[in-house]
Amino acid sequence: MIVYFLVLGAHALRHRFGLAHYYALIGGLTAIMSWVTDAGVTVPVGGVTFVVGSTVFYTSLLLSVFVVYVFDGPRATRVAISTIIGVSIMVPLIAVVLNVQMSLSGAPALGYVPAPSLRINAASVFATFMDLIFLAIAWEYMNNRFQRVPLGVRAFFTLLGVMWLDVLLFAAGAFLGSESYLAIMEGTAVSRLIVSCFAAPILWGYLAWQNKRWHTEMAQRPVLAILKEFAEIKKELSLAQQEIERRKKAEQALNESQEQLRALSVTDELTKLANRRYFWEMGQKEFQRSRRYGSHFSLVLMDLDNFKEVNDTYGHVAGDQVLRRVAEIGLSRIRAVDVLARVGGEEFALLLPETSLHMAQLAAERIREGIASEVMAVEKGQVRLTASLGVAAISPEAKQLDDLYVRADQALYEAKNNGRNQVRLSGS
Repeated sequence: MIVYFLVLGAHALRHRFGLAHYYALIGGLTAIMSWVTDAGVTVPVGGVTFVVGSTVFYTSLLLSVFVVYVFDGPRATRVAISTIIGVSIMVPLIAVVLNVQMSLSGAPALGYVPAPSLRINAASVFATFMDLIFLAIAWEYMNNRFQRVPLGVRAFFTLLGVMWLDVLLFAAGAFLGSESYLAIMEGTAVSRLIVSCFAAPILWGYLAWQNKRWHTEMAQRPVLAILKEFAEIKKELSLAQQEIERRKKAEQALNESQEQLRALSVTDELTKLANRRYFWEMGQKEFQRSRRYGSHFSLVLMDLDNFKEVNDTYGHVAGDQVLRRVAEIGLSRIRAVDVLARVGGEEFALLLPETSLHMAQLAAERIREGIASEVMAVEKGQVRLTASLGVAAISPEAKQLDDLYVRADQALYEAKNNGRNQVRLSGS
């Protein structure tokens, strides 16, 4: 009886604490019932055998589901039943793992961890699920058809009907064919009758007390309301799957949007080359990596000669076309690991990882020759232009990228002052 009052007392606190603690209590009682069932705790009285685990704790689970169904509805009942069935499956599995572990390690078996019986546990899980479903159906039938019958009588016959169903399902499934089958069957039936006589008045008192305390009337639902609730699981799983897919697509779209924003933030809008920000970001990384590992690293600055005349003669639209064509020429003459960026109006910069000063000079010459040999068609005619380039390579004196940039800029200045359309090396 202590267990019964514990269950009903926990349920009475639902308005203050919700049902989470109640579900936890149900799970704990289910675990105890499963352990007692596996342990085969029986009490023989004369020629009758009473199975303790399927009587005391089982009845407390019936009461727990009963009051949840009456006061909290099919949805909460579905959670309670799922908890009971889940724990009923989990406890034997844990017992199997522990027994296997002890067997493999050669340690003596743990006396408090019974070896589970597949037949008994399968029968217990199946019978428990069917009993709890039948409990809800039987109560709705009694509540709808026999409203003039006193509440306590309806509760008693509902519990008794479910318990005797369990006698048929569990006892037959677990013990049919054994020598003690008839004794267990008789003992289980008698014990369920006795327990129902104790539990029904307690349940009746609790139902009446809760109705009076919260001024509620027992809802009349369809007889198969609990089955309809379990049928909703498929629909809910489908909706959950759709929600997961929706969130995945939203996350993918967000990632793609972020990548696009990232690309826009580091890309020159006109030429689609890297912009000044990305140039400095990657330049700092390559400069530090080169200093750390002692590898080659070079920097090239390029400025288009007399580009202002192109804008003045042919217009800014033509000037933009020329800048885009210069970008294409530059990209076609460098490696995939190199970074070509537009860092100013007609000024470009080139990062050359793992490249010595001599090899950087050759790369700069290829770009210069490509620009000088190109006849660029624009809207108002054709344009020919040249470029001046300055090259600098990392050295022990260069402590930061700015030092290398200044040296390349000085070499570019020398190229400009010495006739343009040429490549100058820093320090030459």
